[in-house]
Amino acid sequence: MGSIAIILSIPCRNINIVHSVARLWGRGICRLTGVTVEVRGIENILWDRSQIFISNHQGMYDIFALEGYMPLRFLWVAKESLFRIPVIGLVMKRAGYIGINRSSPKRFLKSLNHAVEEIKSGRSVIIFPEGTRSRDGSIGRFKKGSLFLISKTGAPVVPVAISGSFNVMRRGEFRIRPGKVSIFIDKPIEVKEISRSQEGQFMETLRDIIVKNFQKLESDRMQLRG
Repeated sequence: MGSIAIILSIPCRNINIVHSVARLWGRGICRLTGVTVEVRGIENILWDRSQIFISNHQGMYDIFALEGYMPLRFLWVAKESLFRIPVIGLVMKRAGYIGINRSSPKRFLKSLNHAVEEIKSGRSVIIFPEGTRSRDGSIGRFKKGSLFLISKTGAPVVPVAISGSFNVMRRGEFRIRPGKVSIFIDKPIEVKEISRSQEGQFMETLRDIIVKNFQKLESDRMQLRG
């Protein structure tokens, strides 16, 4: 699918082609491995403006589920090292995804400013503020890197909770367990201004919203299994 996306993007130079193939790729991976995906809260998406989706990161299948089943096109904000992976890295570049370079403060700031420009131009992005996949299924501490994008763009922040993907494919394992991944999109949060003294509290509030929704998804999943 990556090769198809690259080939199709060369003559037309249309990143929408790459996004369409990536969407098929995400759905195809889920279906082929027996993973079903449920998305709730679609009515909370803003269709007429850019937004910053902030999501917890349970496992590898978060990527397939979000890519395949989120109805709105968005750009991934990811580590720049991922762009060096053969085929996948080239597809990410063709799709316009944003690589974050942490090798130096100057490069880090440059990559963040690139993300700001994309958001201001009308594109939505999605960020995993934990910075890595969960080791035990719980939601870790949120890092403050996303605050730069929030404060510089004024774009609404949309909390997204994902449940079930940890059990499908756990970190450090290659075994895939068929199951269900649930995604809940909460109401957008309008952010006018965040002072330095408020940054920590804002990220905790955002995390609390996602944790609450995550726990609800987990509870619903356990009831269905029971």
